[in-house]
Amino acid sequence: MTGADRLEPRAGELSESDQQLWPLDRLEIALQPIIDVSTGAIVAAEALARFPGDEEQSVEHALLDAYDRGGGPQLEAACVRAALQRHTELPDGVLISVNVSPDAVSHPAVRHALGGDLSGVIVEVTEQSASEPDALFGELADLRRRGALIAIDDVSTGYAGLLRLATLRPDIVKLDRGLVTGARGNLAKVAVIESLVSLSRRIGAQVLGEGVESLDDLINLAALDVNYAQGWAIAPAAATLPAAAPAAVRACRGARTQLLRAASLAVPLGSVLEVRGSTVALAGSVALSDVHTALTRAAAGLGIDAIGLSTVVEGGLLQEISSAGAPMDAMVYVLADYPATRRALESGVMIEAHLSDAHSDPAERDLLLQQGMASLLVTPVVGGGTPLGILEFRNRRHRRWTNDDMTHARNLAEHTANVLLRLADDAPTP
Repeated sequence: MTGADRLEPRAGELSESDQQLWPLDRLEIALQPIIDVSTGAIVAAEALARFPGDEEQSVEHALLDAYDRGGGPQLEAACVRAALQRHTELPDGVLISVNVSPDAVSHPAVRHALGGDLSGVIVEVTEQSASEPDALFGELADLRRRGALIAIDDVSTGYAGLLRLATLRPDIVKLDRGLVTGARGNLAKVAVIESLVSLSRRIGAQVLGEGVESLDDLINLAALDVNYAQGWAIAPAAATLPAAAPAAVRACRGARTQLLRAASLAVPLGSVLEVRGSTVALAGSVALSDVHTALTRAAAGLGIDAIGLSTVVEGGLLQEISSAGAPMDAMVYVLADYPATRRALESGVMIEAHLSDAHSDPAERDLLLQQGMASLLVTPVVGGGTPLGILEFRNRRHRRWTNDDMTHARNLAEHTANVLLRLADDAPTP
């Protein structure tokens, strides 16, 4: 079957006369990678419609012309079908993102094109241009029930736009290229990005920055806790999915390393209540059971599945002495067998590991698998200049550890170190 055959019109779609106006045999789909800012790994590809051979017939022009002639939704449906056909070409686990105008989502032709199971598909719409936002919310809810992730582009930062965003609760919030490009050092842009990231976290959405035109843009997104990125500095759209530029991958990993090294202990204003009770409890701890209670409270407040406290035992060993949210691990571990954790203790620098990240330390990934966990954040507990142990944040589902997570971990580790030193001083002399 040829590409043209696959794009033959169906009931309710383009008529033969419309096909002459918008020749589908010239419709092509270009793919642009979307990467995880913390690792540089490709997680999705945005499918972008193209009409090569006619410089004046841009996609925007073609759609405007089609809507003027009454065939806009039908042309969008054809583009969606062509985009979804490319999904099978992508590597396992890589999602495909397709664009649909908000008012076209409810049209029968577009509904047909987006029929069936939509697992692995991101449906991207522009929320603020919807003529009937309430109707749009209902249509997107149906797409989500069938497995799609919903991305909202061109989010308005005005009160009404943010309120609609909070009501819709998309899976992904896209930052416009005008906001992303050149934002590093621009206080106004940085403030807007920070506010949108904060709101997105609260409604359970992840954030994607598009229009990354330089490595500075990419590094800035990493520092501002944005999850994903796309743009020319990573890779331009191409007929087949291109690899992310090696320099972009290095920039992502370098920026992540800097975040893990950061020494700030300032508690994020939006999360003070989540940890205040835990740190107060640690400050008043007089026994190991008090530490366990405080860590249990911290895990619940931060939405983390488990927090474990292990201490260094003479002879280069590590033993867990408190576990909140998971059974206590009775094993005594040889630090030499876990080089990443050993380096963390020696350097005082946090490390992370993810079951899905091939670059994570193999020993830590094996341990995650055994424990039924997917993500790990290790924070050294240091007191009096001496490594005392580690705090481990563990999550059963993949979790991208945010700047807030890291800051909370550092604060808890500092208070825990004080408790361990105090308990050691209070211990009876043999």
